[in-house]
Formats: sequence, C-alpha cells, structure tokens
Amino acid sequence: MWYSKILVAYDGSKPADRAIEIACDMARENPGAHLVFAHVLKLVDSTFGETGMNQILFEQARDVQEHLEKAARPFGERAQVKMLKGTSPATLLVNCCKDEACDVVVMGSRGMGGVKGYLGSVSRSVVQEAEAPVVIAK
Repeated sequence: MWYSKILVAYDGSKPADRAIEIACDMARENPGAHLVFAHVLKLVDSTFGETGMNQILFEQARDVQEHLEKAARPFGERAQVKMLKGTSPATLLVNCCKDEACDVVVMGSRGMGGVKGYLGSVSRSVVQEAEAPVVIAK
C-alpha cells in the first residue's frame, strides 16, 4: 500500500465520524498502517470568563479523547490519540502530519461551525497546506 501512517482529524462532527470510519477501513486494509487520531482543542484568546470557558472546553476535550481512544483500541499499538492545543486548527493539523510523518490525512468536509459549503475553513486550509494527500469525508 502507498500509505503507512494515517492522520485522522476529528472535531466531533458527522463528517469527522465518517473520517474515522474511512481511516479505520484503510488501516484494516493495510495491516502495517498506523493511525494518529488528532483533535484540536482550540484555545480561547480572551480573559473574560476564561476560567469557566476553559473548564467547559477541557470537559468536552475529555469526552472527545475517550471517543478517540475507543476508536483506536482495536488497533492496539498501531494507533495513538493526540490532543493538540492552540488557536489555529489547520496549522496544528498540518504540523502534526509533518511531525508524525503521516502519508495521508483523513478529515471531514465541514466541522462544527455553521458555515455552509463543501469544504469548511479548516479542511480547505489543510488541503492547501498539507504535503500529504488529504481524503475528505462528506
């Protein structure tokens, strides 16, 4: 197979759930492939209500991490979960792809935002910036 390491970007959306399905299918087809499940914990750049907001974000991140660990479990040591923190999800995902030497990125077409269109801003940026091919799950 042409890929040995798959980055799966997950944000909790339905297209991201589909991305997990696609990436897991790819890993089952290639028993030597590794999976990197990544979720971006977007930090809020504000001092107003920061403590309460951060608590909510960390609780949501804990739920997402548990969901991703469940998806990773059947693959044992071939899978890992990464929680990325920062203000630019696309940049964090592109950097994770490079740092982990991933051959392909699998992600949803649109995330949790309300913007309509085929590609959301994060998926569009990853497609443009990533050195690896990007599979878009609709």
